Amino acid sequence: MSVSQATSFAFQVSCGWCDTLRRSVVGALSSLYGGIVTSRQLQANYQVAERLAGRGDFKGMTVREVASLINQKTL
Repeated sequence: MSVSQATSFAFQVSCGWCDTLRRSVVGALSSLYGGIVTSRQLQANYQVAERLAGRGDFKGMTVREVASLINQKTL
């Protein structure tokens, strides 16, 4: 095996390992980021619901009910 062949083989093995590691990390971070975004959206929806509950179209509704309606439309 020449030096060129050995180098090429080592590069292919290390790139395969790096690619697998990258996919694992990206998958985990994507899930974490998705959870953070969803959590922030729920917080924002609840804050809006606090302002809308009992007013206008939401008269007679609790904050929880209004938040549930908003969540259905935004998530």
